[in-house]
Amino acid sequence: MSFWKRSQDPEAVLSAVPPPESKGWWTRLKETAGLGDEPEELEMVEPTLLQQVNQATTLNRTQRIYGFLIFLGLALLFGMMASFFFLSPTRFAVLYTLSNVLMIGSTMFLMGPVKQIVKMFEKGRLLATVVYIVAMFLTLFSAIKLHNFILTLVFFIIQMLAMIWYSLSYIPFAREMAWKMFSQCFR
Repeated sequence: MSFWKRSQDPEAVLSAVPPPESKGWWTRLKETAGLGDEPEELEMVEPTLLQQVNQATTLNRTQRIYGFLIFLGLALLFGMMASFFFLSPTRFAVLYTLSNVLMIGSTMFLMGPVKQIVKMFEKGRLLATVVYIVAMFLTLFSAIKLHNFILTLVFFIIQMLAMIWYSLSYIPFAREMAWKMFSQCFR
């Protein structure tokens, strides 16, 4: 009897399937290793708070790009608005600092907040990051609390230079090139 004729015969097909009681060595080995075909009921484990937060805040690629573009657009808008209020230190400082926070927030959408923060505090970026964050706070403090235009302007310049130095750290050899260009200007 050929294969085709046997596969059409229902008795032959049923006799080719082993009864469930007689399992082969491969099936028994898989079941022993926990790799059985039928999933066994697993005990439900309550996810931790960190796992719940991670699951709730995980974004797909499209959502990340939309978040990046929205935050980048808002950062540019607030940055342009800040230039209109240059002579009003409080408004200028708030809008410019908010623009910088949104700019950093936009890049967090691309690489993730934890990875962004870890990269911000790496050895090569630590000083620029600390100066940048301190300058943001001092810019706000000198404008909102002290109402001092000169101090606000000084901290704004420090904040801008720290942001540039921090941003250059992501481009290979950019800091060295900027330092050489800067030193050539003052020779």
